[in-house]
Amino acid sequence: MALTRGISKLSIQLLRNKACLYTAVRCSSDKPLPWNYLWKPEKYSEKDHDKIAEKYHLHPKKYQPYSNNEKYVGDYPKLPMIGPAAKDPYYPYDIPIFRKSYHETLHSDFEIMGQDRFSYGVKYRINPYLGSAIWLATMITIIGISYLVQPYPAVHPRLERQYPKENVIHYSFEPADS
Repeated sequence: MALTRGISKLSIQLLRNKACLYTAVRCSSDKPLPWNYLWKPEKYSEKDHDKIAEKYHLHPKKYQPYSNNEKYVGDYPKLPMIGPAAKDPYYPYDIPIFRKSYHETLHSDFEIMGQDRFSYGVKYRINPYLGSAIWLATMITIIGISYLVQPYPAVHPRLERQYPKENVIHYSFEPADS
């Protein structure tokens, strides 16, 4: 009894959540249904070019398959390497975490192009190689200066150094005589 009450509360919460409703409606209205085995790349044929482009939600002029000597063989489209960090951050994406819209075809190497990985397509203000060279030059300069200045102490001692001598008591743990 308690289990059915818990399930009914969960289903009511899911119905109140608009994102769950929108996803359910979108997935049920898709043709073909969004199951993984339906998206497996098949053999490419020239005569089905428009049909394959429609399968991947691309315009037939923009659709270009991989050639036979590349790493992906089949009808999967050859897309440009543009990571999510290079896309417009203010565009209202359907999946804002990945900066991806619904039915947008993913690149074949999508898993390595996240925002927490290398950002493909981003124009950096400073070239990364130049930035690495500047960092290395700065570190070498700091280490060189610290090595050259090491013999000259920055703090001048106020008292003479106390070296241990025989029969001389520098300190004791006995209480002071008053």
